[in-house]
Amino acid sequence: MAAQAFDSVKRIVFGDGALDKLPEEIQRFKFRKVLVVTDPGIKAAGLLDRVVEKLGQSGAEIQVFSDVQSDPEIGVVFAGCETAKSFAPDAILGLGGGSSLDISKAISLMLANSGPIDLYFGMELVPKPGVPTILIPTTAGTGSEMTSISILSDKTNQSKKGIVSRHLYAHLALLDPQLTVSMPPPITAMTGMDALVHAIESYVGVRANIFTETPCLKAIELIGSNLRRAFANGEDIEARSNLLYASSLAGMGFANTQTGLVHAIAMGIGGRHHLPHGLTTAAVLPWVMEFNLLANPRKFAQIANAMGEKIDGLSEREAAKRAVLAAKSLLDDLRISCRVRDYGVSTQEFPAVAQAAIKAARLITNNPRRVTENEIVMLLESNY
Repeated sequence: MAAQAFDSVKRIVFGDGALDKLPEEIQRFKFRKVLVVTDPGIKAAGLLDRVVEKLGQSGAEIQVFSDVQSDPEIGVVFAGCETAKSFAPDAILGLGGGSSLDISKAISLMLANSGPIDLYFGMELVPKPGVPTILIPTTAGTGSEMTSISILSDKTNQSKKGIVSRHLYAHLALLDPQLTVSMPPPITAMTGMDALVHAIESYVGVRANIFTETPCLKAIELIGSNLRRAFANGEDIEARSNLLYASSLAGMGFANTQTGLVHAIAMGIGGRHHLPHGLTTAAVLPWVMEFNLLANPRKFAQIANAMGEKIDGLSEREAAKRAVLAAKSLLDDLRISCRVRDYGVSTQEFPAVAQAAIKAARLITNNPRRVTENEIVMLLESNY
C-alpha cells in the first residue's frame, strides 16, 4: 500500500455529562469571545440555555446566531458571518445536528478567507485556517463534529455542494450523550442510519486503510446493536452513548476517505426535493450495497458479521448478501422505505439525479464498484 495520511480533530471530550467540562476546555484554549451557532429547535428545547450557562462559567463573552435551518442554504453562511463580524469571535461553537455544525465550519472559513464561497467548493481549496471551532452534536448521525466537510444547499442549481478542507477540522469535539436523549424516534432512526451509511461507505471504499477501517467497522457493530434500542426507548442512555460514539467513529473514518455512491445518489435526490439527508441515504443504502458487493464480498461479509448476522459455514458471497438483508431488516424495523416513489421522486427525474450523482467526483471515485450514469438510472428504476 502506498503511503497515506490520517487527519482528525485536535481534541475529543466525551462521556455522560461531558458538557460540564466545557468551561475548562474554553479556558484550556484561552478563548475569550465565543459565537454560538445553532437552530431554533435547539433553542426551544432549552439546550442552548444549558450551553450558554456553561460558557458563562468560563468567563468568555457570548454571541448567539440561532437562525440555522435544516438543509441550510449558502445564504445562511452569509447571515452568520454578518453576526460574527460585528462580534469578532476568537472561537465558534456549533451546537445541534449536522446543519448547525456544517454552517459553523463554513462561517469559520469565510471569516478568514476572502472572496465568494463558490471558490471553496471541492477538495482542499481553502487557503487559510478559519476561526477555531468547538462542535457539540445533539444528534447521533452526521459525524460532522469529526469531519473536514461542510455540505450546503444551492437551491438555484437544485444541488448540494461540499467544501472539504483540513482547515475545517474542529479544535474540540465534545460528545455528551445526554444532549441526544430528546431526539424523537424518527430523527433517531434517520440520523442513526446516516451514521451507518458513513461507516459502510468508508469501510468498503477504495481509499480505505487500517486507520479508517478500524473505527468504521466498530461503528457498524455499535449501530447494529444499539439503533433499534434507541429507537424503541430514547431514554436508554447506554444505547444513546453507543450511537453517538459510533457516529463520531464513522465521521473519523469517512473524513479521510469520503463516502460513495449512496451519498452521490442521495445528494442528487436531496438537492431537488430537500428531504432529510439521513432519510435519503437510508433509503438508497440496501440497493447500492447489493450493487457494490461484487467489488469486495469479503468486506461485505465482515459487515454482515458486525451487524449480527450468522455467517458461519456460508460462502463469502452468501455471507456478503447477508449484509444487504441486515440493512433491509433494520430499515423495516425503523419504518423507513427503500422505494424511491415514496419520496416524491418521479421517473422523469432519474436522468437528472443520475447526472448529479456522477458529477460528485469525490464520492464516485471512492465507490468500490465503477458505475455509469446509465447504471444509476437503472438502479433508480429497479427500486422505484
